[in-house]
Amino acid sequence: MQIWRVWMAILAAKTTKRMLSLLGRKGTTLPGAVALRVCPDILEYYGEKLNGRIVFVTGTNGKTTTSNLLVNFLRKDGRDVISNALGANLIQGITAALIEGVSIGKARLQAAVLEVDEGTIGKAIVPLQPTAVVVTNFFRDQMDRYGEVDSVVGMVERAVNKAPRKTTVILNADDPLVASIAPTDKRVLYYGVESADFLQTDEQGEVRDGKFCRHCGSLLRYRQYHYGQLGLYECTGCDFKRPVPDQSAEHVQVYEGGMRFNVDGDTGYLNSPAFYNVYNALASISAAKVLGVAANVISQEMGKLSTGLGRMERFVVHDRQDAILTLVKNPTGCNQVLKVVSQMDKPIDMVFILNDRYADGTDVSWIWDTHLERLQAQKRLRRIVVAGTRAYDMAVRFKYAGFEGVTQVAEGDIQAVENALRQLPADHTLFILSTYTSLYAVRDHLLQEGRVAVEA
Repeated sequence: MQIWRVWMAILAAKTTKRMLSLLGRKGTTLPGAVALRVCPDILEYYGEKLNGRIVFVTGTNGKTTTSNLLVNFLRKDGRDVISNALGANLIQGITAALIEGVSIGKARLQAAVLEVDEGTIGKAIVPLQPTAVVVTNFFRDQMDRYGEVDSVVGMVERAVNKAPRKTTVILNADDPLVASIAPTDKRVLYYGVESADFLQTDEQGEVRDGKFCRHCGSLLRYRQYHYGQLGLYECTGCDFKRPVPDQSAEHVQVYEGGMRFNVDGDTGYLNSPAFYNVYNALASISAAKVLGVAANVISQEMGKLSTGLGRMERFVVHDRQDAILTLVKNPTGCNQVLKVVSQMDKPIDMVFILNDRYADGTDVSWIWDTHLERLQAQKRLRRIVVAGTRAYDMAVRFKYAGFEGVTQVAEGDIQAVENALRQLPADHTLFILSTYTSLYAVRDHLLQEGRVAVEA
């Protein structure tokens, strides 16, 4: 690594960032791409600068939420933290975040929490040498890029095995695919849900990607089933079973529009009613403890956890209209969102934005694996608006789910949301479900100054 090339790369990236800012662009990726072209091994430089103070968060769902919750714990503990908070998790986005965030003179006082794509972690883990790696879950996702879920599990497993021996690996005990990648030469910690007041045994419409043991191929048997392949399991053919969690949530329940749970005698509260966010909270709490965050800080912040950034994010529009924005990108995640929608006790309108750009995944066949029929339980669903580059595909899917009479196609993602808000009765909630490439544009629209207040 030639230091002059590092400085040239940093200068080129920062110049690119300034130019993009003048054009009103966020610049989360291109500056990193420019830097890597000038100095391909620039990540080694930042690995040395942040030695022992880098955390990776990877997995299919929950990377952004887990990362942002962990960043909040660290900052409340007085740490100077760098992150790719908007979810630019490929190698270019990670590089851009480090160039923008690392202060050369203060690098020894800084830490980094980096959301890392499953296909990127193998490229980043050697140069950056993370002190901890969090793995959230594995589900079928963007099959046009990575193929079946087994390919993704294998990629992350190989990457984790390349991590330094000092790295702590934090795994979701309730996901058999995640638990199966535990390395034997590193410290491994597990987190999971021990008990919940509302779990159901009804598995209709659920997509389970980990039915079989990765060690012997036998069927897994469940004592308690959560969602997807998550739950309390054991193999019918070998001794593989759910590990005992080092950090567990108990008495999980829906509470005042969110989720309440207990961890080690402390009560946590999430502003999201989605069960899967309890796992994200557990992952962040586990990582915070590994990083030495003060116990009183963790206890205090647990009581006011917020998912934010388009992950069941709630907005109050025009001081009267209620809107909830959330990312959907694969069958399991979408099914969990639909479960929340179907259980809402307020009248509902919905906007579903389906795109097939590269960042979304060009294969949208996953919509046929979602259990849209679950929405039949929501008797107060008034209207569904579909938009995006594959709006008509989504309209056909809703037709076969039995919603042809209330579904309409709209042109333009932002315009679809704007029109839906204008026509939303005061007592209704607007659920906006969007794939990646429209999510932040819609969020920015909702956050226009003087027009929208974000609910705490």
